[in-house]
Amino acid sequence: MKISALRFLILTVLFKLALGILPGHNHYVSIKMTWSDARTYCREHYTDLSSINNQEEEDALLQLFSLVHSDSEEKDDASLQQDSWIGLYSDDHDTWKWSGGTNASFFNWTKGHDAAANRKCVVFSQAGWLKNNCENKFSFFCFHNNMVLVKENKTWEEALDHCRSQNMELVSLLSKTALVQVLQTSKATETDHVWISLRYLAGTWLWVDRAIDDQQSRIPQELPQCPTWTHRCAAFSLSKQRLNSWDCADRLNFICYCKPFHLL
Repeated sequence: MKISALRFLILTVLFKLALGILPGHNHYVSIKMTWSDARTYCREHYTDLSSINNQEEEDALLQLFSLVHSDSEEKDDASLQQDSWIGLYSDDHDTWKWSGGTNASFFNWTKGHDAAANRKCVVFSQAGWLKNNCENKFSFFCFHNNMVLVKENKTWEEALDHCRSQNMELVSLLSKTALVQVLQTSKATETDHVWISLRYLAGTWLWVDRAIDDQQSRIPQELPQCPTWTHRCAAFSLSKQRLNSWDCADRLNFICYCKPFHLL
């Protein structure tokens, strides 16, 4: 029964990877640590503490959570209520952020969650999210994405060629999840801006890692509708977290990613 459940989970995750919903995978770590130590562990062994930016990602982590705790011989209420750190915390301005640096916009708080001032970090459970003291020790979830930071300064064209020579693509930013992961991956970058796959071609901005029928219809608001002929490549500012029209001949670090395969 457990093997069947595991196979079902793997197939579910692979299906979501094929749809581009989960560009990576979560790992459960049973060692109990403070929130800060858990983040350090995740950054050393994976990418970062797990983040949740929509209901699909919440459901995927719930599936993993249920599978992990179903290994218990006695699956009582207590075994299903174990709490585990995720990457959500409150900064000095009481703004909820993910450990990668982006502001949180999706929440799943438990009913009647405690708003005490010393509860600045968040644990995940089947009942929802709960604020907790960051110095308490819990198991935790790490996320490993399929992005690679290339700390070489190359033009946009050279960056694109480099990624494709590794059977990868320049990264695109089509979701909040992708933004979180780019920030997580870029912690060691040597340039503030990094190349992404957005390029102005044939009178419009296009994600070159996407098929023509898989393009978003709107142009990102930050980008000009008719850029100068030199500034027709898009670069992402890590400090300002925004897109900029950039000189394609400039040399920047960049991020490649393994494109999700398609199930037949």
